[in-house]
Amino acid sequence: MVNLYCTLIINKRRTYDSVPVKFKDEVKTKLMELGYDTDGNPITTEA
Repeated sequence: MVNLYCTLIINKRRTYDSVPVKFKDEVKTKLMELGYDTDGNPITTEA
């Protein structure tokens, strides 16, 4: 379910706020690992 919610957030089909509470921490962690914020936007690091 975590991967599903991450995919939906990245593709703008779901928002982080709509993720059930029991999955929120895991989804946030997974999004960060994939390089995205909780809005599904890529995190850019300026060098």
